[in-house]
Amino acid sequence: MFRLKKQGPIARFLTLAAILCAVWTSVCAAEAMPPVSYTAYTSLYWLWEAGVPEAAEFSEAIGGEKVSLSKDSVPHYEELAPVNKLYIEMRYAALNEYIAGNRYQNVLDVACGFAPRSIAMARQGRMFVGTDFAPSIAEIRTVLPDCLSRKQQKRVHYAIADAKDRVGMMRAADRLEGPVCITMDGLMMYLTREEQATVLKNIKAILEKHGGAYVTSDFLAREFVKAATAVVYDDKDAQRVYRQSAEMYEKTANVDFDKAFFADADEAQKFIESQGLKVKRIPLFQRPVALQSAKDFNFGQYQKLESLKNELFLWEITVGN
Repeated sequence: MFRLKKQGPIARFLTLAAILCAVWTSVCAAEAMPPVSYTAYTSLYWLWEAGVPEAAEFSEAIGGEKVSLSKDSVPHYEELAPVNKLYIEMRYAALNEYIAGNRYQNVLDVACGFAPRSIAMARQGRMFVGTDFAPSIAEIRTVLPDCLSRKQQKRVHYAIADAKDRVGMMRAADRLEGPVCITMDGLMMYLTREEQATVLKNIKAILEKHGGAYVTSDFLAREFVKAATAVVYDDKDAQRVYRQSAEMYEKTANVDFDKAFFADADEAQKFIESQGLKVKRIPLFQRPVALQSAKDFNFGQYQKLESLKNELFLWEITVGN
């Protein structure tokens, strides 16, 4: 049996301090590292299934078995798949096209999850910072070298930051020089009104310091999903399939979307403006964009899709006068 050498008072103090530090670090880490959101993997999966090239690369780097949905465990999978692929790809592509069309060189992706936007932006020569909780960031950092060259990796940074944390968000934004395009894919509907207000105030502070715009489709996400469902299905089936899709996410996230969403666009706009921000609703796409998820659409579906591309589901939010 080993016996510890008797320690002096200074040594005992240092040992105790080290133990307390280790315990405190473990406690803080447990609180600061909530489980990775199921929806982060799910969104990447739908992009992968849609045929988005960088989503396939990201998924394979993370591990296809980890990203893939078990089709047997998802009720009505065959009906839900085409709608989710279309909606998630349109949401992702619309933001990417906005960034390119407005020539932003700096992108701050809030609650980025496993969105492969960093790969697309780095390859276009843009600077990218993604923020999320520690588990997501840690996993992304390990696989990014499999997707980008060393030169491209220098354009990409990931920061551990809660969207509600003003200090952490500003620290992440300060990695970028010049006007910033702040993007967000699917966060606001999971927050309370108070939390949404906090996030908007944090975004306002970043825009006041750096300039630029916050762009998202979150505030009309319910209407956006319904419209995407109506592209794939006729009126009779569209309502049923939308409800099935919403229930899948509501059950996973333990949220009631009908209560979480704003009643309409006017209510959402008034809420955003009450935080000192200015709102401009713009079409999803300003120029022709081919979508991988639509490659097997029939003529009728394609016509409805072209109409949807012009809907004002994208919101450009800037600092008010």
